[in-house]
Amino acid sequence: MKDLIQNNNNKLRKLHKDEVLDDLSVYYNKVKNEFENHINSELSKEPQEIASLLESGLNGGKKLRPVLCKLVSDSLGGDTHLAFECGMALELIHSGALIHDDWIDGDKFRRAAPSLWNELGSRTAVLVADLMAATGSLHGAISIETGKSLARCVRNLSEGAIADFTDKENYSESVYLHRIKRKTGALYSTAAELGALVSPRTNLASDMYKYGECVGIIYQITDDFLDLLNSLITKTAVGDLALKIPTLPVTRLSRYSEYKEVIDEFTLNGNSEPLIQTIEIKHAQTIFEELVKPWQDMSQRFLTEVPESKYRILLQKVPLAFANELISTDTN
Repeated sequence: MKDLIQNNNNKLRKLHKDEVLDDLSVYYNKVKNEFENHINSELSKEPQEIASLLESGLNGGKKLRPVLCKLVSDSLGGDTHLAFECGMALELIHSGALIHDDWIDGDKFRRAAPSLWNELGSRTAVLVADLMAATGSLHGAISIETGKSLARCVRNLSEGAIADFTDKENYSESVYLHRIKRKTGALYSTAAELGALVSPRTNLASDMYKYGECVGIIYQITDDFLDLLNSLITKTAVGDLALKIPTLPVTRLSRYSEYKEVIDEFTLNGNSEPLIQTIEIKHAQTIFEELVKPWQDMSQRFLTEVPESKYRILLQKVPLAFANELISTDTN
């Protein structure tokens, strides 16, 4: 069964192959390594007992948001150290939010390892998550504006997590988009905004925020599509389908008249079984491609004021490249 999932994901990679330049991959790996060295250096300054707790919550991850922050900063002539400090703030806050999510959702594993609450107990894990958010806020308190940016991000993440469940009964496409802007979108938009705020071109912070939001929306749509795809392949509800949470890659399939009844059954009653047994993968893939393209096009509009450079070229490729990274690692 895993081979079948892998084969379908290989087909999806080909959809984005032309979007992933070798130089973006080189940049990503270089900055990711530099950023991880920065984190290790900063944690070494903490008391040992605090450092070990923070390290326990910073296990793995692709570091896409810190890399995006650095790339925006580089494109606008920003400061490397400050960009990495903002990246560290994002990574700590994001990792802390994941710890909370795992505990709330009862997920016992994160990235093929025991989730922190499963390993250390729920009380310790929640307190570690709070410690991470507070420490991240300190690293990101470079200016009043960076501090406000991170505070807005934390609030958006909290509101989005609440909306995951409170919005079930009044779901619509606009409700879905508003929810993911406050979750995944908030992290990517803040990453791009912070990159501008630690550069001489702080006037572009708003455009960079909107650009990062497009990146986050594409990333979340891809993630939600993969839940649907893997559910269709395994004939078992996965991810949001298992949680009975409607997502756009699922509900947009109602445009196929033959699927409207099973989509309505899932949206209204949370019953995913008829949907999983009925929908064809080729139709799900078509809908996914149609959903992603407008956001890719929109992301490019917010880069018009970014000076011409090799970094701007990389920024143009980021939205689909980050989605491709998610597709590539989905079954790893």
